[in-house]
Order: sequence, then C-alpha cells, then structure tokens
Amino acid sequence: MKLSSGWEQSIYVILILSELPESKVMNSVSLSERLNVSQSYLKKIIKTLVNEGLIGSTPGKYGGFSLARSLETISFYDVFVAIEGRGKIFASQQLLKQFLGKEEGDKAQQCVVTESLNIIETTLIQTLSQITLDKVKADIVAQYRLEDLRQWIKHSI
Repeated sequence: MKLSSGWEQSIYVILILSELPESKVMNSVSLSERLNVSQSYLKKIIKTLVNEGLIGSTPGKYGGFSLARSLETISFYDVFVAIEGRGKIFASQQLLKQFLGKEEGDKAQQCVVTESLNIIETTLIQTLSQITLDKVKADIVAQYRLEDLRQWIKHSI
C-alpha cells in the first residue's frame, strides 16, 4: 500500500494553518510555495480538506484558508479519508474459488486472504485514528525550532 503524496501535503498544510493567528487566513499559492509542491495539485487537495470540514475557506480577494477544527480533533485517519476516500482500503477480488478449482471452490466459505486483509485494514484504521495532529505537532516542536516558519507566516498573511 502506498499513500498518495496528497496525504503528506495535507498534513503539512494543516500544520501550517495551525500556526496562523486567530481570524487570519493563508492562500493556496503561499502554501504551495512554502511546501514547494504543485500549485494546481495542492488546490485540489485543499478543496478536499475544505469539503471534509478539516479546514475552512474564506472567499474573496483577501480570502484564504484556516483550520476548521483543532489539531486535537484531527487524526491521521481523518486526513486519510479526506484524501484517499471512504471505500475499503483493500478490495479483495475473491479469488479463492478460482485458486482452489471447481470441486474445492464450491466448498469454499470465507476467503483467508480477504480475512487477513480485513484484519490489516482494521488495525491500520485503529492506528491512524490514534495519531492526532496535535501529537505530531508536539513531536515537531520538541525536536525543531519553528521560528523560520513563524516568520514566514507573518510575512505571508
């Protein structure tokens, strides 16, 4: 399984927006320049985050984006669902009957591979749900100084 680059970009967009002073917004151009990512792709990601209620959008000439929820209430899974979608993570093709052949395949009940994938998916969802962005930010702050980011934000808003 590979997460799209949009997932990681979303995490950092949210973390940047968490540094904004109250009632301030930041536009997508500034965000894409800071992260050095495609402006058009980031706009699509941001639209998805807005639609999922993770960030808010302020329209107009001086509009932009801000957090819609606190970091404590945003988990890796919330961002995963926003970017990767709500469907099953692993979609089994139900190949057990073909694998076993006609006679044994007719006796087949639950596919062992599908069962295993369901266990993996449940574990992944639980793990992603336990990691909130306030924990991630706390780890970043414990290891790094954010002065450059904060100065950049002051000049960008």
